[in-house]
Amino acid sequence: MNIKEFLEKFKSFTVQDFEHLTYAMIKPDAVVAKEEILQDIERRGFKILFQQEYQLSQELAKNFYSEHAGKEFYDRLVAQMTAGPVVVLILEKDGDVPCFQVWRGTLGATNPENATEGTLRNVYTYKLFGGPEAYKEEKATNCFHGADSVASVIRESNLVLYDIAMNS
Repeated sequence: MNIKEFLEKFKSFTVQDFEHLTYAMIKPDAVVAKEEILQDIERRGFKILFQQEYQLSQELAKNFYSEHAGKEFYDRLVAQMTAGPVVVLILEKDGDVPCFQVWRGTLGATNPENATEGTLRNVYTYKLFGGPEAYKEEKATNCFHGADSVASVIRESNLVLYDIAMNS
């Protein structure tokens, strides 16, 4: 489904629908393993409603991560997120727990050094960087982004999807 078709569907989603959806990204340092990661995501029970490789502009990355502006890692984060394309994902998973919470549990801790074995950040930090020590030395990102609330799912989806549509 192309971006314009997906946006038509997206506009019809209600707040209750967003309980079963989440916004996710494969960050630039993990895009090399995109196909394997996408298969892994589906094996873990998520349905991929939309996916597109996309180059974030500096302006979009700054807006996307605006809650971190002024923090010591902000400029490095923006630089990393614009260093190459990301894979934008809208995921769906039904259940009693909101999809964003299930996704964040699937990702593991933000810092891969603390990510539980078998979580996506644990698995791909080892596969792509050789483990948390190499990750730390490389100052790589943590491979994935996951919205942290239904409000963030809505905000982040709108920001990025409409940017893709305007630039397609």
